[in-house]
Amino acid sequence: MKIQLTLSTPRNPVAVPARMRQAGPHRRSGKALRQQHHQALRRELAHARPDPHSP
Repeated sequence: MKIQLTLSTPRNPVAVPARMRQAGPHRRSGKALRQQHHQALRRELAHARPDPHSP
């Protein structure tokens, strides 16, 4: 009589930490930062005083 054990495939030890980090850092992306800076610049230009020497 032979006993045959079925072994599961070995797990990748690098994959688990990578999966845990999948969400990433909780900060704004580069695109969001560029948009924010662009909007801030437009806001400043809209509220800036007009130059009295400009035509």
